Amino acid sequence: MNSFADDLSTILREHPENLTALAKKAGISRPSLYDLINGKNLPRPTTLDNLIAALDLSEKAAQNLHDAHRSERLRTTRKEQETLLREKKTLLSEVSDLLLQKGHEISRSNHSGGPDLILRSGSRRIPLHISPLLTEHPTVLGHLLDTMHTLSTPTGYACVPKLTQADRSYLPLYSKYGVKILTPKNLLRELK
Repeated sequence: MNSFADDLSTILREHPENLTALAKKAGISRPSLYDLINGKNLPRPTTLDNLIAALDLSEKAAQNLHDAHRSERLRTTRKEQETLLREKKTLLSEVSDLLLQKGHEISRSNHSGGPDLILRSGSRRIPLHISPLLTEHPTVLGHLLDTMHTLSTPTGYACVPKLTQADRSYLPLYSKYGVKILTPKNLLRELK
C-alpha cells in the first residue's frame, strides 16, 4: 500500500455511504475504487477531483488527499520526478542567492544523498536540505542527521517553499533531533 491508498481507505471507512454509491457518484467502477484503496493504481487528477467531490471532503481533507496523491506520483512517475527536479534546481538557486545576498557563506555537499548545501556560520557548518516538496520525511531526516553527526553540529534545516500539512505533522519529530523545516523567508529569520 501507499500513503494515498492509506489516506483514501481511512476516509472511506469513516464515510457513511457504501463504496458502490461513492464509486457511482465519482464516475468510476467499483473495482476501480477497490484498486485505488488497495494501492494498485493512482487516479488521474480529474478522477481524484471527482472522488473528492463525491466524498464531499473539507478543504483541508481534500488538500491532504491531493498532497498524498502528488507525493505518490512523485515516487512512481518519471515525468513527475523530472518536474520536481526542475523545481528543486530553481528553489536551490533562489535559496543560494538569498543566503549569499545576506552575506552567508555556503558550499555544495560533496556526496550524493546528503544535504544540498552546507551553511557556514563562524566555525559551525550546518546542513541544508532544499526541496519543493518533502515526500520522504524519514529519509530526509536520516540524511540530515547523518550529516549533522559527520559535521559535529547540533542543527540542520530542511527548506521548502511552503509548509504542507504533512510537514507540520513531522515538525515535532524533526525538532526533537535539532532539525527545523522552514521556508526560505523563515530560514533567513532563523539565521539572523
